Amino acid sequence: MVDVTSVAGTGSSPGAAGEDRAREGRTIRPPRSLPGGRAVVGALLIAAAAVVTFAAYLDATSAPTRSYVVATAPVEPGTRLGDMAEVSERFGTIALDLSDEVAARVLPASAVDSLVGQVVVTPLQPGDLLTRTQLVDDGGAEGAQTLSFSLPRTAAVAGALRPGERVDVLATFGSGDGAYTAYVVRGVPLLGISAPDGGPLGGSSELTLTVAVSALRDVQALGHAVNTAEVFVTRSTASPEVDDPAPGAFRSTPQDVGPLPDPATPATPDRTTGDGTGELPPHGGDPEADVDGGSLPDADADADTDADADPETDERGADAGGGVDHAAGPDTEVAGDLAGGA
Repeated sequence: MVDVTSVAGTGSSPGAAGEDRAREGRTIRPPRSLPGGRAVVGALLIAAAAVVTFAAYLDATSAPTRSYVVATAPVEPGTRLGDMAEVSERFGTIALDLSDEVAARVLPASAVDSLVGQVVVTPLQPGDLLTRTQLVDDGGAEGAQTLSFSLPRTAAVAGALRPGERVDVLATFGSGDGAYTAYVVRGVPLLGISAPDGGPLGGSSELTLTVAVSALRDVQALGHAVNTAEVFVTRSTASPEVDDPAPGAFRSTPQDVGPLPDPATPATPDRTTGDGTGELPPHGGDPEADVDGGSLPDADADADTDADADPETDERGADAGGGVDHAAGPDTEVAGDLAGGA
């Protein structure tokens, strides 16, 4: 016999069984939380990269905001820019974006007016930016002339000079006991310094200096010294505005050491000395001695010689020359005067 009650109690309806199966297939998930720290950092990095890229794009496509001076024609060392017309012939401006370090060395377009009165000390080609170290002030002297000369490195402050500085040029004339040293020019601006073969300064035993000299007399003196004496230069500490006279020539001999004494004979207008000043150099000999070591002509001897001359000869000379030979003797002069009166 079957227990109906038991079967009925354990049985279930078809609908209840389906609900149980559906309930068993569900997955219960926890509630969603906020993004993690790594996700936030990654998002920030992506955003920053996008901003930087966009800024770089704008910077690359935008026009430069600063302009600088650039050469538009070849410029030789020693070129003096006397006025704005000469500046305009050789230089222009160009808009560029430069780093602060480079921009500090080049000349901005706003300073183009300052080029007037400057001297370019290095060669430039079209397209070269003009830097401040490529310019020196010539002192504003109109008509200044440039002069170059070569020296041993040891005679040029061991090559430590730089364009824009002022230098003194000295020279030693003669040799042995008769040698003496004197200033030639003082406080002249140094426009350039280079090796004669165009190589690096550090590897050359000879240097070529280019200076600007204003006074024509100084140009003559420097040219004469370079060709006849042993020249050397020093870095000048004298201000160009201060008229500080240079000391006199200096010599050193066993008998006499120190400055040369003043001339024993005053200057005369009809005697020309080796330095072209009309002043007699100190020689310690006969005051009548001339520069070449000879002697002045004997006036008495000339008078006697002329007195013995034929008066007719002087008369013909006076008629032909239209004047009187004042170098002749007194008797001859009288004859000449009489002839002129006749």
